Amino acid sequence: MLAAESCIDEIIDFDRRPRSVEQRRGRHEGFSAQRAFVRELQARQFGRIYIFSGRPRYALLAMLAGIPERAGFGFSAIERLFLNLPPYIQRHRGAGNWVYPEVTDFCITHGLVSGPVVPQMEVLASELLVAEQDLAGLTGPRYAFSIGTSKPRNDWGSANFAALAACLAERGCSIVLLGGEAERAAAAALVAALPARWQARVMVAAQASIQRSAALLRHCDYCVGNDTGALNMALANGVPSLGLFGASQPLTHDPRLQALSARGMDAILPATVVARLVTLGAPGFDSGT
Repeated sequence: MLAAESCIDEIIDFDRRPRSVEQRRGRHEGFSAQRAFVRELQARQFGRIYIFSGRPRYALLAMLAGIPERAGFGFSAIERLFLNLPPYIQRHRGAGNWVYPEVTDFCITHGLVSGPVVPQMEVLASELLVAEQDLAGLTGPRYAFSIGTSKPRNDWGSANFAALAACLAERGCSIVLLGGEAERAAAAALVAALPARWQARVMVAAQASIQRSAALLRHCDYCVGNDTGALNMALANGVPSLGLFGASQPLTHDPRLQALSARGMDAILPATVVARLVTLGAPGFDSGT
């Protein structure tokens, strides 16, 4: 994700608890592995750390690594024992998802920004060129579908996405299915559920490269999808989006995002999504259709 960011010098991965779908043990699980991680940080002699979290563990690791200035959210008294660079912030209690409001509050409090910043992502020029070439055959407005999710309860399902894809294809639109390698089967099921005449309008991009996915998004006109990473990437790459929030709090940090909320993903029907796209005047739709 950060490969094209000029402000990033190096990535140091704290690999403690991989997602369950990865079915592997983290490199830093266990006491001895975390001691080795602390020694790695010590060797770099960092002068300051900003911890974008309220978890005491990260503050403790930073203290053990000898980092002299340690700033973090400071939600709990335990976390503040290991931090020494106040002020601290309070948990988000308002509407919507808490992640962006808490990070924004932290950054403003410590003078890193003067106000809320809409996230933007840089993409490698080489990936943008390849994506443009790969999508050349998809005519009409291009819709990206964010079909992946690390939480099954957030998944709208292949059948619903297929119904929406058929509706878009009938209107002359093309569809790009975005997800990780774990979404290949779901993507294949989605394509198989479409009438044969529409299948050529669908491109499957279920693969591991985030830069590849971001580059494809840059060449799309709209995104519809689950509450997952690809939806956030669409917004960070300037793509207007409709997020489906049936099991999580809607995101509210980007004016390009419209949220469709319900009590459970099963309560969001393809017809409801189409009606919302009509109301929004999304590509391929207008108020009269």
